[in-house]
Amino acid sequence: MSSYESIYKKMSSALESGGEGGGSEVVHKYDPARHVAPVVAHELNNILTIVQGYADRLLIRHGEDPALLPHLRLISDAARRAANVVREATPPSANEAFRQGSESAPAAS
Repeated sequence: MSSYESIYKKMSSALESGGEGGGSEVVHKYDPARHVAPVVAHELNNILTIVQGYADRLLIRHGEDPALLPHLRLISDAARRAANVVREATPPSANEAFRQGSESAPAAS
């Protein structure tokens, strides 16, 4: 199974588990997003970790090369900024729901 299929399966499962409940329609309407956001954030962070890791290794190996240095810094800085955007855009409650598993319902507030 490809990683895209895995992501799709997790997202579909999260959307389906939004389920039926006795809450208001507004809460129900946004409930699936609370499940999908941490899955997407997790997958993006996996990619960004790889990009950041290779950029850091290249900086260590070739950081003295004036032709490569600005390009490597650009990649490294962009990966860090993207990771920060993902971190800031994902509410802590969504991160907690992801850790508990996509099948568990979020705690009632």
